[in-house]
Amino acid sequence: MINKINSLFFIIIFSCLAISFAEEHHGSYNKTSNHGENHHGEEQHHDSGVTGKVIMHHIQDGKVFEIFNPLHPTHPIEINLTTTWNDISPTLAGWFSWIASGAGIEDDPEQLFITKQSVMMFLASLLLILAFTFGYDKKKKVQSGLGNLLEIFVIFIRDEVVYPNMGEKQGRRFLPLILTFFFFIVLLNLMGLVPGSATATASFSVTIGLALITFFTYILFGNKDFWKHIFATPGVPLWLLPIMIPVEIIGLITKPFALSVRLLANMNAGHIIILAFLGIIINMKSYGAALGAVPMAIAINMLELFVAFLQAYIFSLLSSIFIGMAVVEHEHH
Repeated sequence: MINKINSLFFIIIFSCLAISFAEEHHGSYNKTSNHGENHHGEEQHHDSGVTGKVIMHHIQDGKVFEIFNPLHPTHPIEINLTTTWNDISPTLAGWFSWIASGAGIEDDPEQLFITKQSVMMFLASLLLILAFTFGYDKKKKVQSGLGNLLEIFVIFIRDEVVYPNMGEKQGRRFLPLILTFFFFIVLLNLMGLVPGSATATASFSVTIGLALITFFTYILFGNKDFWKHIFATPGVPLWLLPIMIPVEIIGLITKPFALSVRLLANMNAGHIIILAFLGIIINMKSYGAALGAVPMAIAINMLELFVAFLQAYIFSLLSSIFIGMAVVEHEHH
């Protein structure tokens, strides 16, 4: 099972990157203002604009990876991923730096798919593979340390999420996938709370990539009973099927949409609220505002720790429900 989880880490990361590659990234921070601000007495409006730019810069993707600099907190260490990748391997960069235009496929180094959220996904995948490879000893009947912690989560997801919704037979089949979802999303959420990092699950390209894996899983592995409920619902009059079939098909499509939007909205909301509280200090230009803004921001950050686990649990739970509906045989009376 551990080997299956490790292999699924790679499947999910490259699926997310494939979706991310197709999306045009507009998250790079523009230091020059293009909104025609007056700059002659409208300091309050200018400060509000700066706060908004900082928030949007934080939650959007970009080609510049920032590392928190404790010596200069307001000036992070910036790494231009496109330039760095071209310097390391110009040949590989040429393979991936293309776009589709009216004239066909053209080379464009600025469209390289390696972004700051891609880096976070690579780091999360690497950390999880190392954790399950070296932290969990299959020879031990009773785990200790990191292995014991991982085993607690594995048993919880297996007994409380997967088996109740899929049954033991199908649950064993899809347990590695659901576990991969849970651990991958949890780690991405937690890494996004580190100052100077990025939250990959706050990007729609990442969340829709994860949701599409669930979508294609229940589409490809759905049994005949599942498809019978879609195109010939038992107990429904024949004349009502032309109405029910489109409704059922729409339901298939809305499931991954709900998965992706729920995760995206919850992860973005917490970061926006934290930065909005801190932005009050800038907008009010008062040290006294920090006495209320900073504790509130810390409280929301602590809440985000709980939300990080909660959203991974909800995504795993709903994925197991959706897949279970498609693979479990139903009895008709």
